[in-house]
Amino acid sequence: MSRPARPASGADTDRAISDLVREGVVESVDLAAGKAIVRLGDLFTPPIDWIMPVGDTTIWIAPTKGQPVTVTCPEGDIERAYISGSLPSSQMAPLFLGVSVGIRFKDGAIITYDPEAQKLQLQLTGAAELVAPEGLAIKADVAIEGDVRVQGDLKATGTVTGDEDVVFAGKSAKTHTHGGVAAGTGTSGPPR
Repeated sequence: MSRPARPASGADTDRAISDLVREGVVESVDLAAGKAIVRLGDLFTPPIDWIMPVGDTTIWIAPTKGQPVTVTCPEGDIERAYISGSLPSSQMAPLFLGVSVGIRFKDGAIITYDPEAQKLQLQLTGAAELVAPEGLAIKADVAIEGDVRVQGDLKATGTVTGDEDVVFAGKSAKTHTHGGVAAGTGTSGPPR
């Protein structure tokens, strides 16, 4: 004859519920393994996963040591725990961007998109590289501040204009002259 289960006391129920989701601080991160250890008061989790979108498109954003997080423990089991969210703190303040969406990186670089202004902005602290083996098409007017270096051929279907000068193989279009040309209505030969 089996006995009916004893009803849990209110304290047991509260404890079981509080064990499901806990707040903690990231103690360490193993980037190679994709695991982190979280301090939950006096208790430490085993190395656990952090939540991230995975599938055809995967986004990797590792937690940071000292980051306040929430840890979900299915059925209160810390061995099955995972980092389910991040909490703002004075050391790790959220971005306040209004309607814009943004990503701020450790070095201070930030990528933002403002849907009202329809503007994507990249504020980088270092260099940027775009690798596109199949090519890159830009369908827009482009303004560049700074020097431009092209390694390879450059073709234009329109006019190439230089406000100061255009230099071809070391010869200035502005100051280049041809010797042996008599004044008059004749034309010179090709550039040398």
